[in-house]
Amino acid sequence: QQRNTNTTTTTSSQTKPVDADCRTKMAEWCAQVIDFVKFSRETVGIGMSYLDRFMASGVRRSRTAMTDRKEYQLAAMTALYMAIKLNEPLEMETKLLSDLSRGCYTTAEIATMEIDILEALDWRVAGPTPLEFVQHFLAVGLHDTEAANHPAVEATLLDFSRFQTELAIGMPALLSATPSRIALAAILNSMEGIDDVALNPFERITFLRSIEATSGLDPNARGLRPVRSLLMDGFVKNAGISFQQVAAQLGLGAQREEATRAAQASRAASSSSDGSGPEVSPVCVSVNVSAISKKQRCV
Repeated sequence: QQRNTNTTTTTSSQTKPVDADCRTKMAEWCAQVIDFVKFSRETVGIGMSYLDRFMASGVRRSRTAMTDRKEYQLAAMTALYMAIKLNEPLEMETKLLSDLSRGCYTTAEIATMEIDILEALDWRVAGPTPLEFVQHFLAVGLHDTEAANHPAVEATLLDFSRFQTELAIGMPALLSATPSRIALAAILNSMEGIDDVALNPFERITFLRSIEATSGLDPNARGLRPVRSLLMDGFVKNAGISFQQVAAQLGLGAQREEATRAAQASRAASSSSDGSGPEVSPVCVSVNVSAISKKQRCV
């Protein structure tokens, strides 16, 4: 009788509707997996994009996942598996995913979910990411400015913008924001960490006009303000320093490099890449990845 009660409780928790907290937890878990196997954080963003688009597709399987956390978890794990397969030099075995779920999902179930996701996405799995837009905007915008002669300026903008795009992955409030808008918002925030000596007002205007001419995005658009605010709050919370404080500390030489390294160290400390592996997902993924042998990790 006690076993039956426990089974009923577990089943009930798994069939609760998916909420924003579920997505945040799965994004964090995916980041832990990626950090442990030393893949790119961008792969997490790609996988979560597959998941979000699948959930928004309206197909029967996605509607089921909206009301069943166990099904949602399977979709999230499969989306990460797909992103790794398409964007990393090594492929993760479906057997490993099955092991990570402690047998909740078989390799056949993962393979079936992969097909369902691909069909829901109409096989469109090569969309641009926020970081790719950041890199494009910087290449285009800084080309005609004096800042192009100062690699530290571009490096600082790229590093701080990359950090914000990583934070955006775990923000359900930004699900409706396009990758290009997230990229522009991140760059605008990062510019506040560059003083007027390194990037003078005229160069800032030239830089933003180049981005607008290329992308059609208005840097002064009202719709960017909430995106900037969310990213800025996330940056301060995770890095422990504001962009204004960065601007006050950074110079063109050693001070800039020192502050940039400090921000990078804060970012690394905020991640879960300490080798302990992923922790617990919304439903049942609780096995420690570090317990999986290196040979079993990838093929």
